Amino acid sequence: MAKTQNVAIEYSKTWIDISVPENAEIFQYGTPEFPEIPIHPDPEQAVRDALENPIGIERIPELVNRESTVTIAFDDQLKSPAEALKVIIPVVVDELLKAGVKEENISLLCASGTHCKRRPDELKALLGEQTYQRFRPFSWREGRIYNHDCSEGTIYLGETEIGCEVDHNSVLVKSDLLIYAGTIYPVSYGGYPGQGIVIGLASQRALKSLHSYDVFRVGGALSGDFRPEKNIYRRHKLAVNEKIEREIGKKVFYIDAITGPGAKIVHVFAGHAPELEKKTYREADNYFLTKMSQKDIVVIGLPHDLSYDTSDNPLLSCSSARRSISGWRNKPLLREGGVIIALAQCTGTISPRRPSDSEALQLYREHFEAKDLWDYFDAFANNPEYLYKYRYEYAYSPVHGMLMAQGLDTLKRVARQTIFAGDVNPGVIRETGAIPARNFDEALAKAGEIIGKDVKDTEILVLPSYFHDPKPLFEME
Repeated sequence: MAKTQNVAIEYSKTWIDISVPENAEIFQYGTPEFPEIPIHPDPEQAVRDALENPIGIERIPELVNRESTVTIAFDDQLKSPAEALKVIIPVVVDELLKAGVKEENISLLCASGTHCKRRPDELKALLGEQTYQRFRPFSWREGRIYNHDCSEGTIYLGETEIGCEVDHNSVLVKSDLLIYAGTIYPVSYGGYPGQGIVIGLASQRALKSLHSYDVFRVGGALSGDFRPEKNIYRRHKLAVNEKIEREIGKKVFYIDAITGPGAKIVHVFAGHAPELEKKTYREADNYFLTKMSQKDIVVIGLPHDLSYDTSDNPLLSCSSARRSISGWRNKPLLREGGVIIALAQCTGTISPRRPSDSEALQLYREHFEAKDLWDYFDAFANNPEYLYKYRYEYAYSPVHGMLMAQGLDTLKRVARQTIFAGDVNPGVIRETGAIPARNFDEALAKAGEIIGKDVKDTEILVLPSYFHDPKPLFEME
């Protein structure tokens, strides 16, 4: 009998033990392969130092005067850890006041892209009680804290030379200075976030091109490589950022914090893109980039609470499974013909904040390719029910469900097959193109059958706490 090892892996709201072949590689944060990331001992000073030494742009006092209007846009709660913004924004406000800007001329804008608008309690948790009360002293009105609206209040600025439409929040034109506070951590599209205005302040129209199937769902985008010559999505983002600045005649001042365990600040940089990211991303690589060899099977545990909904939503489970193997450079983490095993609870339940998901899934069932869903983009974007829920009930934008449904095809691009094991609705899983399994042992046996090898002879990578700890980027050998 083949030797095995037991591994505790995250599963829904708990952890479970699974048995894997003895030669399986268990990859976790806080080990020699992925060492602990040091937290900055004085994050406020880190922000001040960055503001004092911006890259590729003048210091804030040289960009404003007593009559300037300033908007501080920031990543929404789904992408940006609250702790970082609680440090960054008060320091930036202090710097503006010292430079002579009147406090009543400073506003905060949650750059949510096509995500849902943030409820007051969510904004308070994101910004901190003191900052929230400072900018919104009366609960019955917005004060000077706003949510981006991707369905109205935007301004069309033309097209980039590579075909992306540029239609973004009009605050870019109305404000004398726009400052963007963002966070840097590994993501599966392009390695790291950056140029936050490009997605965070985009309209549905803008994302029709920038998140199109030909830009956002192709092999050239599904990697952790931030080099624009290697990643088509990064190339398009940079082009949009450049087009915006050229049309508005102003530079955007970025403040990017590299965040580590507990979403705490590791390092802070400030400046202008793309000069800024050339330094920020290289520094982030020092913490997140790890060596790895290609695998036949990748095993991932999904928590119940995911970025846009719970794992019960099949769109989220599939997206999260794909994300776990897309953070690679040089060559894919999963060999051609490889299999993903995701331990997850996926019953098919969809949150009321995602009203368009069910229709998007229905269209996916009715069409031969996910790409065909793009023909319905305008119908989703202008659906009166979806628009109302987005504008007034804090639901996701009308097109977000369709964007997520398109992502189902990417699982086929990155893996021969994906198997979901655990408390799953078999029919719901099959409709996504994945395979259901009762438990991990059954899933592992099916994976061996698909690959055509005895599992003891396959190369297996287990990511027990991928969504619980800082995420790695894999530099493939």
